[in-house]
Amino acid sequence: MKIAFVGGTGPAGIGLGARAARAGHDVLVGSRSDERAQEAAAKIVELAGGGSVTSGSNASAIAVADVVVLSVHAEAQPAVVGELGGLLDGKIVVSMANPVTVAEGHATFQAPPAGSLAEQAQHDAPGARVVSALHEIRVSRFAKVDRAIDSDTIVTGDDDAAKERVMALCADIGVNPVDGGPLANSRYVEAFVAVLVSINFRYKAGVSYRITGLQQS
Repeated sequence: MKIAFVGGTGPAGIGLGARAARAGHDVLVGSRSDERAQEAAAKIVELAGGGSVTSGSNASAIAVADVVVLSVHAEAQPAVVGELGGLLDGKIVVSMANPVTVAEGHATFQAPPAGSLAEQAQHDAPGARVVSALHEIRVSRFAKVDRAIDSDTIVTGDDDAAKERVMALCADIGVNPVDGGPLANSRYVEAFVAVLVSINFRYKAGVSYRITGLQQS
């Protein structure tokens, strides 16, 4: 697959990009800055030990992508989606950010008007095929490409074909996907990240979770 990382110059884009490149996918790093995109692409190639990695503007990356990953910070995502507008029409768009704020050792879920960031992205880009995934995993773990990620990810979306492709991508990058139903359920996944952050504070850890009781296919 051709995978575009919008705002792909940060830890999420670089780490996920490296894992995707290692898995044989074509990685497209998008950014408002050509220089930063080139630097991020070089880091991805270094982490992945090679692969097909190119850089450019967000628009150019989206134009040729099969899957678009919104790898921007939660507070920036609505504005970025709004700017991209019709460029996302027909595209599979992955929302992975969490609207969780941390202050004085407490984590709080700040629900967007649509209920979750993923639902907000679908509202703001109605022609896109939005899928919610990878919320549960600390982004710094993705760049440790030689380490397995001991975590499931709950994947939600209203387009079954889009959800299946994103679940396949999750498996390729080393995260076990679990179908969590419609996109409306993304609000509960995003909100639960506040609980994970609280557990991390309490135990000074970097926890995630596993869904048990499922038959392995």
